Formats: sequence, structure tokens, C-alpha cells
Amino acid sequence: MAIDVKVILYQILIVFFPMVVYHLFFHEKNRERSKAYSKLTLTLLIILVLAMSYPMKFSEGYVYDFRIIPFIISFVYGGTIPGLITVMVLLVYRFMIGGDGFYVVLINHSLTSLFLILLRNKITDFQKNHKIVFVSLVFLANTLIVLVTLFKANQFEQIFFMVVFYFITWICLMMVVFVIENVNQQIELREKLKNDEKLNVISQLAASVAHEVRNPLTSVRGFLQLISDDENLQTAQKNYIEIALNELDHAQIIINDYLSLAKPNTEELSTINLSDEVKKTIALMTSYSNIQNITIETNIQESLYIKGNRSEIKQVLVNIIKNGIEAMKTGGTLTVNTIEMGGTITIEIIDSGKGMTKSQIKKIGTPFFTTKEKGTGVGLTISFQLIRAMKGKIKVESELGKGTIFTIQFPSMNELNERENSVESIEKNLLLK
Repeated sequence: MAIDVKVILYQILIVFFPMVVYHLFFHEKNRERSKAYSKLTLTLLIILVLAMSYPMKFSEGYVYDFRIIPFIISFVYGGTIPGLITVMVLLVYRFMIGGDGFYVVLINHSLTSLFLILLRNKITDFQKNHKIVFVSLVFLANTLIVLVTLFKANQFEQIFFMVVFYFITWICLMMVVFVIENVNQQIELREKLKNDEKLNVISQLAASVAHEVRNPLTSVRGFLQLISDDENLQTAQKNYIEIALNELDHAQIIINDYLSLAKPNTEELSTINLSDEVKKTIALMTSYSNIQNITIETNIQESLYIKGNRSEIKQVLVNIIKNGIEAMKTGGTLTVNTIEMGGTITIEIIDSGKGMTKSQIKKIGTPFFTTKEKGTGVGLTISFQLIRAMKGKIKVESELGKGTIFTIQFPSMNELNERENSVESIEKNLLLK
């Protein structure tokens, strides 16, 4: 049987028109797509029903359409609930259509659904290229299942037709993936712009009020210290003055945090021994951890060099370690690992505290967000900025009741030197040409 071009064009149209509408008018975040009534789920169900309503028929009971596209997309980009809704609608509608091919569909989609559900947590962490490869592999596995089923049913005359049709389907599937990834990229850019606007507001605020606030604070603190030296003061009065001094110091720390956001990084990066800096910071934080009944365990590889700034590395480590200690109110263990692997130096800071939800993890590092009662949310924002300024990356993993893992990665000096040499070699070759 020859492929009907009109049916193919129709299948392509009913896939891409709803997806283009979704791309232009709807910008759902991942957590919104995971809901049963999300706009993506509704779009995929429309595509599914329309694709199955006008399929290409090979023989009685064996029909071909693009149903596999909304099926895979619903699990990969929607999640378990949208995926199950899609597959249930698919199977019910296919049963209503009738024919022996229903059992092929039932086996195929049931196995694939189970596989996608089991890998759901890993799928959410995939980057764009990884998702493209993963979706292609799932589609290939699905195609092989259909192929094996046709062999067992002695439908040899369908095989060539099926392979050609599925190849066209795969191309359309890849195009849909690119459409959704483009939506994701636009959402990320919008979020980045929002964060940049917040940081700009903070910078302007810090620049305008810093001196106005710091000067009276300094004056008040000085007078309180003079008063505290008076021998005629009673013990209770001295305690009140001490409390006031502590609160003024706390206010000063908050102002310094805001100034750190406003102040541009003008210092040049230099070669530093990260192993030594981690050890010094841990030694500095040990007394604080002992007060909180927290044990700090370390596994630090020696002589790990990066390009960075000593004071800024220290500020980042102090912020994250302090947060880890404060997350474990009833005692516990804080683990700090520092290793080099594949040209990347990794610092892991692991606490056994209360942990965070997925929505909280996504907000970590954004201005004003904090999980602490008296926190400002500025400390981690500064830390994230400093890490990126030193060409580093940071990743946060957490689970409620089990703790949090902060993973910081920097390119090693050897890796940076290789990159610089590669760039210089390319430039020389271009000049020679």
C-alpha cells in the first residue's frame, strides 16, 4: 500500500497547528504542565483525538496516525498525571475504533507508560539535548515493539510501510520537542529578566539609603558603647544595652548584604588553592557548628586550583555552610566534599536538615526568597552571583525531612588553560589563513 500524502499532510497539520497556538499564546511553567487540567494536556488531547479520528488504514484493524506524539510529549513534558490521562483517552478511543490491532496498541503503550513513569524523576533533570535523545530512544523502542508484534502476527507486508510512516512521525515528534523547548527558553528568559529587574531595584535602593542608614547606626552604636562604660549602670541596664548593640550589628550585616548586591565586582580573578580556602572556612565555622551541636565531616582533595577571589569564595562557603547548620535545629552532621573529576572541581555541602519542597528549590537564589524566619534571602542571591562571576555552576537538591545538597562546580586551572590554548590556536590559524 502506498502512503497517502493527503493523510500525512493532515496528520502534520493537526499536530502543528495546536502546538503553534500553544507556543504563541500559552507560557506554562513545568509545575503548571503537571496538572491534569493544564493547557498543554488539553492541547495534546485535541491532537490525539483528531489524529486518531482520521488515520491512514493499511488493512482491517491496522491503522496508522500520529497518536504517539501527544502520548510521549504528555509524559516527558507534562508528567505522570497528564501522561496517564492521555494514555487512557488513547486506549478507550482505540477500543471504540475496534479491530485486532487494539491489542498491539494496548501492549505497546502500557509498557511504554510504565517505563516513562519509572523514569519520571530523571526526565525532569534532563537538559534539551538529553531530552531529544531520550524522546528518540523511547520512540525507537516503541517502533521496535510494533515491529516485533507485526512479525508475530505474520503481517510482513506492513513492515516497510510501517517503517516509512514511523520515520515521518519521528521527524514531526522532534519538531514538537523543539517547539516546547523554545517555550521553555522563553520562560527562562522572562524569569531572568524579572530577577535582573529585582536586582536592579535592590541596587538602586542600596545605593540611595546605605549612607543615610549607616551613619546614624554608627552614631547610635558609639553612644551606646559610651553609656555601657558608665559604672553607675545596673546589671539589667547593661544587658539592655548589649541587646541593642547586637541588634544594631544585625542591622549592619543586612545593609552590607544589600551593598554586596549593588557593588560591582571590580577585582580580577587570580589563581587560588580552593582546598586551602575550604579548610580555612570550615575551621572558621567549626565553633559556630559546635554551639549548634552540629558535627562537620570533610573529605577534601589536596591542591585543587581555580581562578577566583579568596574573599568571595569564603563569603559563598560561609553563606551556604551557615544555612546548612541552621537547617539542622536538633543537631546533625554537615558533610563537605571537595574533589576534582574530568577537569571540574566540585564542592558538595550536604546537611541532614529539614529539606525543601520542589517549589522552594526553584526559588533558591532569587532575591528576597528565604526559608528562614529572620532571613532576608539576600545571602544566597549574592552567593549565586559570585559563583557565576567565577565561571562556576551551582545546583541544589533537597527532599523534605532528609536534607539538602548544594553542589558547586568550578573549572580547574588545567581545564581553563586548555580552553585558553584552544582559543589561541584557533585565532592563530585564522590569522595564518
